[in-house]
Amino acid sequence: MESLRDLDVIQPVRGQKVYEEIKEAIINNTLKPGTMLQERIIAEKLGVSRTPVREALRRLNSEGLIELIPGKGATVTKITIEDIREIMQVREPLECLAVKLAAERIQPRDIKFLEELLADWEREINNPGNIDFQFLSAKDIAFHEHIIKVAGNKRLAYILNILRDQIHRITFLTQDNRNRIETSNPQHLRILEALKQRDPLGAEESMRQHMQSIKEYYFERFGFKEN
Repeated sequence: MESLRDLDVIQPVRGQKVYEEIKEAIINNTLKPGTMLQERIIAEKLGVSRTPVREALRRLNSEGLIELIPGKGATVTKITIEDIREIMQVREPLECLAVKLAAERIQPRDIKFLEELLADWEREINNPGNIDFQFLSAKDIAFHEHIIKVAGNKRLAYILNILRDQIHRITFLTQDNRNRIETSNPQHLRILEALKQRDPLGAEESMRQHMQSIKEYYFERFGFKEN
């Protein structure tokens, strides 16, 4: 028979797993903005009781990923153009600083890792069949996150980590356009080349141009004109 201590350990792990499953589905756009979430249905699909589902939904609500509606359940929150504008205002200078610092610290193993990511990216966009946009989004995220890691600034990484889920969610939501993918590819290559050359200013400028291009694409996609 399981002891009470055993049960105390099992329940939080199960609850964490439920939370992670739902959160990942929201971030990678499997659960799209506006999707209704009901405790009973989620519990049945995941094979758990409603208690860990309820706790997971409360956490996701506190993080702004869902909205709890009394008497109805919850919905996946929508992403507004104001959300995107604010996120990009913060993201651009932080990622430019990260790549500038990374250019001063980068090692051959890091360059190899980034090269492999972009090689995977290029193989996928040259695939004559259907493009796996989720695969490309994951590679894009890994490219940027590795640069932040190489930068070696814990406080910078902490601040960007606060925005991490929102950045990833927008990436998965919008990274479904072949033209955008093909535009990003040479931009990533320019960033990598500046890193190889250990050129902080060149890396910073290449990242700034990339961030500006991303922002312009987001605004165009959502029909927003910046003054």
